[in-house]
Amino acid sequence: MVKLLIIEDDMLLDEAYRRKYSEKYDMRITTDGEGGLKAARSWEPDLVLLDIYLPGKLDGIDVLRELKKDPKTSRIPILVITNLPDAVEKVTAMGADKCFMKTEVDLDLIEETLDSLLEKSER
Repeated sequence: MVKLLIIEDDMLLDEAYRRKYSEKYDMRITTDGEGGLKAARSWEPDLVLLDIYLPGKLDGIDVLRELKKDPKTSRIPILVITNLPDAVEKVTAMGADKCFMKTEVDLDLIEETLDSLLEKSER
């Protein structure tokens, strides 16, 4: 089963992701950047769904930067979901595979995008 790490502090979204994707993916959800980075390094997911605005010492930009510079995690496809319009270009330039505004996506589009990213990474 494909391993999906979700780094998102919005509990309502976390529950929606859990309901929608739990049968398709082996999922772990963390609610802060430090936990997400630790989980990515130890669990080695196949995909990461990352929020930018996170509580704690590391925000999503920090997590993305660390994941992309670590040889162990640099090849993991990352889909960023954010409420920050100015973040889209920045995270894409930093190596995020795709970035959506939270207001512009739904759970089906996220699932389709995750599947597409996984397919590309397996080539």
